[in-house]
Order: sequence, then structure tokens, then C-alpha cells
Amino acid sequence: MGANWVQNFKKEFRVKKLHLFPSSPELLLEPRWHIRPWVWVLYRLLAFLYTLAWCIHSGLLFGTPKWLILLSHLTYCVLGLYYLTALVNLIVALVFIRRFCRRKVKGGGGEQWALFRMPAPLAAALRLQWLLLVLVGSFSLNVSILYWTVNYPMSRHPIRPFSINLHVVNSFQVLLEVFLSSSPVHLCHYVYLLAAGILYLLFAILFWLGGFTNMNGQPYVYRVLDFGEHPVMAAISALGFSLVGLPLFHFALWTVQVLRERLARGPRGRRYALRREAWWWGGVGGLAPFLTSAMESQAPVFARGDGEPQVLLTALPHGYCSVTSESPPECPSFAAA
Repeated sequence: MGANWVQNFKKEFRVKKLHLFPSSPELLLEPRWHIRPWVWVLYRLLAFLYTLAWCIHSGLLFGTPKWLILLSHLTYCVLGLYYLTALVNLIVALVFIRRFCRRKVKGGGGEQWALFRMPAPLAAALRLQWLLLVLVGSFSLNVSILYWTVNYPMSRHPIRPFSINLHVVNSFQVLLEVFLSSSPVHLCHYVYLLAAGILYLLFAILFWLGGFTNMNGQPYVYRVLDFGEHPVMAAISALGFSLVGLPLFHFALWTVQVLRERLARGPRGRRYALRREAWWWGGVGGLAPFLTSAMESQAPVFARGDGEPQVLLTALPHGYCSVTSESPPECPSFAAA
């Protein structure tokens, strides 16, 4: 565990890791575990509806647009936006793959090579989905810890189901998402967290300079960000949040991802881990699987751009096989093996 953890840690500090599009884009769409496609869609739908219901409840409870100035409320709304984006992207991808298989595979006879390329709008939407997950992950954990260690001891207001959901369940939702999905977590994506944190702190400063007030009529967003009465405390809080809290909890999510991958590739977890080709071509595409012992469970599904590995799907009357090669061998040769 220790050697693998250190090795994974060293790989994180590469320029290509900064990109918001993974080498295998299906990682942002599929679960990490053997969850049926319709169950995965249902999970995405229920997660979105649950979060949306609480967002609507929050707006009606406070009855003023000012409720969105609070980081906890804003983060939870972004979480709902993430669930919506992930749900739409998943449905679009499933429909494309299903139609692709029906048109290119079941519609033809004999052997026929077909190449599926990801639509450009879906690729852009996946970038947005990954960015939202990066932001909402660390921010949600920060919101939970800061609320119970700083905000609640200072305010001492009654604990309600609304507060529990916004400052406890939110972190559980994020951790569950990282554990169930195949979405990668890269340490260098902290730069996006830092940019978002700086933007929010600039908003808090402009809020104070503009003479605006919060829902209680006070000239600041949070008491710890009172730049007028306590500028030193506000500056320390801002630096601590941006330079300590955000990277610390982003590192925690990365560790959860490392543990997820170790569990999925272990002797016990491998039985429950996703077999990618069977999930996409069999579960989504509706093709009858064969050559299951020869298939690579982590082979890419979507073709990339010019000069990059492409995934070729061969259409056979009795099933499918997929290889990452420009000139793949005949599938029957695999069957014989």
C-alpha cells in the first residue's frame, strides 16, 4: 500500500494532469463498480432530485436571494448542478452508444469494423462535469468542517434537518460520488480550487467595500471575514481557507480515490469492479458478449483525436470484441486462444 501510494503521488505532478479531459473520457460516465446502466442512471436522477429539493427548500426558507452569498448554500447548489450535468451527459452517452451498436453492429451482416467518436458537445460537457466535481468536492468538505468548528460555536443557533443536510449529508454525498464513480481525482487540479477560492474571497471583499449586508443586516458575509472590524482575522481566515483547507481536503479526496482503486483491483474487490467493455457494449449496447476471457476490462471505449489510440469495434453476428490497435487481429483468433 505504501509503495503504491507514493508511486501514485509522484505521478500526480505532471503537466498533462492539469487538463480537464481524461485520456479515457468514459471514466467520467461509468461507475467504478458493477452497477447496471439503468441503476446508475437512477442513482444520478435520485441524487439530482434530492439535492434540487433541498435547494428549493433553502430558497423558500430564507425568502431572499441573499441566501446564495453563503458558501455552504452556494456549494450545495453547485453540487446540484454537478448531478444534473452528470445525469444529462450519462443519458446522452448511453443513447449514442445504443444507437451506434444498433446501426453499425446489429444492422450489418458478417464482419464490419466500426469506429465510435465522441461528439464534441458531449466532450465539452464532460469537461464541465469534471470541473464541477473538482470544485464541489473540496468545498463541500471544507464547508462541513468550518461550519461545525467555527460558525456553529460562534452562532449557537438550533440544529435543524436543514443544517444537518447542508453540513453533514453534503460531505457524505461527495464521498459517495467519489467512491461509486470512476471519476479521477488529480492533485494538480488544486489550481482550479485556488482560483475559485480567490474569486469567492474577492466577492467577500467587494461585498464589504460596497456596503452590502447579509441576511442579518451585518456588513459582511461571514463574521470571520469582517474586513472592517477584524481585518487581521479576516486575512488569516482567507489565507487558511485557500492555502490550507482547500488543498488538504482535495488531498483527502485523492486518497479516497487511491483506496477505491486499490480495493477495485484487489482479490476481493475485483469481483465487484466494473468490466468496462461488458458494461458499455453489452449492458448499454445490447450486444451478446463473447471472448470475455480475452477482453481487457480497462480498454477505452471512446475514440480519441488524430494520432491517439482508437477503439475499434468489430461487428459479428454473435457478439462483439474490442481492441486498442489500428490494425486489430481477427476476433476469431482471440476466440481460439
